[in-house]
Amino acid sequence: MALATFSLSLITLALTDLHLSRASDRHAVYWNSSNLQLRREGYTVQVSVNDYLDIYCPHYNTSQRGTLERTVAEQYILYMVSYRGYRTCDPQLGFKRWECNRPHAPHAPIKFSEKFQRYSAFSLGYEFNVGQEYYYISTPTHHHGHSCLRLRVYVCCSTVSQADDDSSQTSPEYTVRPNIKIHNIDEFNPEVPKLEKSVSGSSPSRDRLLLTVAMLLVSAVLLS
Repeated sequence: MALATFSLSLITLALTDLHLSRASDRHAVYWNSSNLQLRREGYTVQVSVNDYLDIYCPHYNTSQRGTLERTVAEQYILYMVSYRGYRTCDPQLGFKRWECNRPHAPHAPIKFSEKFQRYSAFSLGYEFNVGQEYYYISTPTHHHGHSCLRLRVYVCCSTVSQADDDSSQTSPEYTVRPNIKIHNIDEFNPEVPKLEKSVSGSSPSRDRLLLTVAMLLVSAVLLS
């Protein structure tokens, strides 16, 4: 009986981890000119609330350092822009978000992460609404790199409670804490937030969690 109870407790924990992994997926985008999807209009990544978008900057390994001068390595400034800024690839219709300026960073490329959350506890955190699209573009520095890389992100899939909260929203809003609503991003020019290298990591594998749950269920049946 005790073993069965213990097994059921493990199953509950595994199901909780599975729920958390579904609530926080990570979507990787390698931001460089070799990613042809970024070079055409229309490339869209669909995310859910609390998902992360991981932007990997251009990176050159140690063996390339001698043959590739720093001045010709791809470096980009990324902006969050309005739809018009996305269509015309105009950074003046938005604001600076990140800067990929360390192409020879040791060990691994620099990564920036955007969390698509509805509320942020940080003063310079961004807030996103379900059912809206958000746009990112870049301009190359030192004139090396593709002149226009762009990405569209669609925030999807609200829960029932979130759907109730969103029912009163009629138009997209960009929000920057604390309580600053951006109704027209074309006219918005905030203080540039501090750039930080995001903490690496990823959510647990769904397949592994499902396998764990199945094994625990079998164990509980055998022990009962």
